[in-house]
Amino acid sequence: MVPFCFFLFILAGSRIFGTDPGILENPLVVTGVNEISFIKFTLIVQDISFFIIPALFIITVLNRNYHYAILPISSLRIKDIVLVVILAFCSFPLISLVGKLNAEMVLPDRLSGLEQWMREKEDHAGQLLSLLMSPETFWGMLMNIITIAAIPAISEELIFRGVFQRIFEDLFRSGNLAVLVTSFLFSAIHLQFYGFLPRLILGLIFGYLFLWSRNLWLPVIAHFLNNAVPVLGAFIRGWDTINRPSDMAADKKITLLVVSLAIGIGVLYWFRMSSSRDKNGNQDANNFKTNNF
Repeated sequence: MVPFCFFLFILAGSRIFGTDPGILENPLVVTGVNEISFIKFTLIVQDISFFIIPALFIITVLNRNYHYAILPISSLRIKDIVLVVILAFCSFPLISLVGKLNAEMVLPDRLSGLEQWMREKEDHAGQLLSLLMSPETFWGMLMNIITIAAIPAISEELIFRGVFQRIFEDLFRSGNLAVLVTSFLFSAIHLQFYGFLPRLILGLIFGYLFLWSRNLWLPVIAHFLNNAVPVLGAFIRGWDTINRPSDMAADKKITLLVVSLAIGIGVLYWFRMSSSRDKNGNQDANNFKTNNF
């Protein structure tokens, strides 16, 4: 049902924007504004069809116990939001370093066919991203924020953390294992093998935020910032500019990495301890009710 609906949306979008759906297979042939708009429309429809609709169906129909994952936005505390913003920015140096190392991965000669296929997938994704990340107007940048940052943050966190992680917690009886497996799937489903490790690390960060806070909005905010900052950077400085290797001295890079890691780990530790305090508080409250009523 979901693939059929997605197919209908794509056909409708191709008519609305007057484009050939085949351009999705080869972004290099895209030349017009309507074609770029159609690609953005496709990404939005894809997130809604394959992530949001199935997640909401599971949460509202198949397993109502997962309802708590979708707390009202008013449940957010200013302190938690500030800490998540700090955590998101502190993750950038580590993600950048791991991404660079992952991009240099070389497979053995006997796996050359697999490596070629992986490179083609990576090149296709890179071409598509370069096409989308070069808006010339403020409204184009704003549309990118919605397409590349806001909707993916909500849709992917809803299905991966709000549904899959809860399923694996129930299955494995282990929050840590649930976070690890969900993060692996989160990274693998993107089919960008030369960005697998940094996306895996991001998945772990988002997963533990949800595990310890039980508030889906916190990983959504972290996910949004991770995607939105490069979009803003591409608009202000140009996509080619922000993709160039940094000319920062090696010792400064190491210092930045160590400091950001220390702060990031400290933030995650705070959420973990806060979760433990909340659990103990709830247990004490339950004991009080049991003993006094």
